[in-house]
Amino acid sequence: MAETAYYSQTAWDPERDERPRRRGQLDTRSKNFRFQWAAGQKLPKQYLPDVVPGDFMETWPPGQDEDTNWYVEKGSGKEKNKEPIAWVNQESIRYATLPSSSWRWLILKALAKFTVLAGIPLLLLNFLFVVFVLGAPPGPHILKFVIPALMYVGGPCALIWSGVNLIERLFPGWIYKDPQGPLWEFNRRTGLVTVFRNPKNKRDAGQVAWQSPFSEFDGYVHSGPTHQGLPLYYGAMVHRYREEALTLTAFQAASANDEDHKALWNFWLQYMDSTAPLPDIPLFEPHRHKDPVTAEHDKATGRHPRYWRDMDEVTYKQKTDEIYKKCLKVFG
Repeated sequence: MAETAYYSQTAWDPERDERPRRRGQLDTRSKNFRFQWAAGQKLPKQYLPDVVPGDFMETWPPGQDEDTNWYVEKGSGKEKNKEPIAWVNQESIRYATLPSSSWRWLILKALAKFTVLAGIPLLLLNFLFVVFVLGAPPGPHILKFVIPALMYVGGPCALIWSGVNLIERLFPGWIYKDPQGPLWEFNRRTGLVTVFRNPKNKRDAGQVAWQSPFSEFDGYVHSGPTHQGLPLYYGAMVHRYREEALTLTAFQAASANDEDHKALWNFWLQYMDSTAPLPDIPLFEPHRHKDPVTAEHDKATGRHPRYWRDMDEVTYKQKTDEIYKKCLKVFG
């Protein structure tokens, strides 16, 4: 069969993964490692087809280009060219992110924006409470509280927000710098999970830190308290025998509910299963015909190659809502 030649022997097959552990595969993880990584809620290795976090449908709507690579410029002069550093396709998902200098700008902008948008209503409510509930004269309150709050907090935050926005439009290269290297990769074709060294050190950028078969990992949902004492959940995958672990917050940020992270693990199981088609979501539609198992499935079921891309906005919104509700029902 074509798919047998296409996938390597290490590609993940759920039936093969269920077989007993081979002799010699002893757990070499320390107690501290197990306490940190394997103490959360262990997730099953079975999955539901086409169930993904609802955010995926909003982050990657229909109309995605077939070329989903993230390119960076290498070399200079005549030797200058663009090379892919990260991508999403039928073979693998390789992830890279902006350098810390870029994130500092974006976080500063987000904090300033939040302060302005949240501060104005709070300032107005405070003014109404002092004047109409406490019965205090408005003049002194404006002079002593409202004006200083606007001058020393609201004004600077508004200036930062608008300033970073202006830089983004006029000089985007100052903020959005190229990634220095990939962080990790899930390879459906080989079944391998690869984590790269920290790209902050240029010599380490692109160098493999560790690489193991996906079949040897388990998914977990971890939780910890916020500053307010509320639970905050995040997903991780942990090697069964070695001290290798990877947080999954790049695709699903830590949140106040755990169903999103269970749905994300469900997504990775679907994507890495070489015996089943790719998840039927807009993100993979341009690539489905290039994966043998998926192409065979779509031919057998008569799936239209532009199912998502030709869908109207109202129907797409309904489909997105259905996925949100299904995630809540199954994983909530």
